Amino acid sequence: MPKLENIFLIVSAAVLVAVGSALSFAPDVLYHGSGAGLPDMTLLRSDLRSGGALLLLIGLYAFWSALFAQELRPALGLSALTYLGYGLGRLVSIGFDGPATGTLLTIIVLEWILGLIALVFAMRCGAVQLNHQATVA
Repeated sequence: MPKLENIFLIVSAAVLVAVGSALSFAPDVLYHGSGAGLPDMTLLRSDLRSGGALLLLIGLYAFWSALFAQELRPALGLSALTYLGYGLGRLVSIGFDGPATGTLLTIIVLEWILGLIALVFAMRCGAVQLNHQATVA
């Protein structure tokens, strides 16, 4: 019977792979679907595609870990960092760039939910320790 952490990682991976693939290979389709268009700027598109490739690789790693790895802690920690990092970045963007649209608010909420679930699972598996005790030999 799969553990809850494995099921979560598969869901997390599916989202990361889908978004990462869309950003890497079809950013215009992704942005058009949310009602926005992308300007014809090579640097901006390069940044979107490279970030998308990173999300794609993290998603593939999380998927592989959920299916084959004995140790889920690194994948859960990486998933938490990815989602919470994006969620935090979006809050910073709201502060600098103005209020978010309904679609963006939904994305922010989903990122924070997935990130916090990953963090809880990672802490439960021992991937994240909030109190570090140093030992002196």
